[in-house]
Amino acid sequence: MATKIQLNEALAQSGIRYKETCLAMPMVMIHDSIQHMSVVTQLRGKEIQGVIDEEGNYKPYKTPWNPSDAAPLKACILETKHLQYESEFDPESLMTTMYSKPLDKIPMITQAMVKKIATAKMAVISENLNPCIWKGEENEEATDTLSNFDGFATIIGKQRANGAIGLTAGNLTQLGGINQYNAGVKLKMIWKRRNKKIKKAEMFLEDEILTFYDEWYRNQNYNNANTNTDGVQQYLLGTEKKCKLVSCYGMEGMGYIILTDGKKNMRVGIDGIGTGENATGDFILRAGNNVKTVQMFTDCWMGVNFTSVDQRFLMTASYNINDDSVYATVSNEDIDVTGTAGTAKTATVDFQGYNLTSATTVTVSGTGISCDVSSITAAQANAEGGKTCTVTFTSAAAGTLTGTLRFVNATDDIDLTVDLKCVFGAA
Repeated sequence: MATKIQLNEALAQSGIRYKETCLAMPMVMIHDSIQHMSVVTQLRGKEIQGVIDEEGNYKPYKTPWNPSDAAPLKACILETKHLQYESEFDPESLMTTMYSKPLDKIPMITQAMVKKIATAKMAVISENLNPCIWKGEENEEATDTLSNFDGFATIIGKQRANGAIGLTAGNLTQLGGINQYNAGVKLKMIWKRRNKKIKKAEMFLEDEILTFYDEWYRNQNYNNANTNTDGVQQYLLGTEKKCKLVSCYGMEGMGYIILTDGKKNMRVGIDGIGTGENATGDFILRAGNNVKTVQMFTDCWMGVNFTSVDQRFLMTASYNINDDSVYATVSNEDIDVTGTAGTAKTATVDFQGYNLTSATTVTVSGTGISCDVSSITAAQANAEGGKTCTVTFTSAAAGTLTGTLRFVNATDDIDLTVDLKCVFGAA
């Protein structure tokens, strides 16, 4: 038979019995995000992590002994922050709300009901940790969940500020505007620009971009080879299932797409939550200041970071989402043609702008390759059909010419690249 709740030491003892259930709740509610990452348990404070800055090489065994200086360690610090939650509630009032009946018509308030209320509260506050993982910004003076610790988007922003992430560092792509008409081209651009040492990875992106990509994919009339059982796009087209598309709760409005091997390069430090030896945090239930109320307190430690932001392990992409957004597209992701030695070979690329406000610079790299356009005004780009650029390949002898055609507009955050290749046969 249920025992009517007594707001005394028996309630505190019930908190001990409920402790593991409640401390396990955060792990359950953030599983959607951390299942793709490496979890470091029992971490309170800092742990140094990182990678060796240089790569060594094997050499023939009989070569003279000539060791080089040790390569420096590029360190990233995983630090967990101390989080807490406190609440005071009236069990009878909450149960009345739950049953929507007068007090004299609801079941007797019991310790089991207090447990249900406590675990329900833990579920809500624990689910709110998901956005913090992705876009939290530490602020010890604030009181909201997003202020507990820096999330991955904030970490990327700070690393951009100090130059560790950027165009020059080779681990940032500026996509500009993204929508359902260009999502596939934009996401494939991230994959193409990654360091080739990233052989297999997840692409973490917010749900709206995944929806855009799904619409783009269907508009291309592709089959469902890359979809899961629900018909949702699971892998990026053209990557032979080496790039998995991952969208997690809490990523909305993050401003960055992350391409990396999550298990190897994204780390979550925790303590005080979970089960067994990991459930070392405090969880307290006790009588409140009012004779009808119950006080609840719990704490834990949590933080996230990359193992390395080096381009060998990470590629990021900035973007914006807006129906009236500023963006641009190119008609070709690459040019791959053949020609005859001694005769020039030409190919065209159309550059289409949408709401551009300034000129776009066009540059070409590669021996024997030129382009007839070096700058495109905003008016030319925004016009229907955009601006056509003619690329010319010239070679006096048989062989292969390779290079790139690049469109850059820093003001409008445009950076598009077209790979160029022409194989010349003998005359």
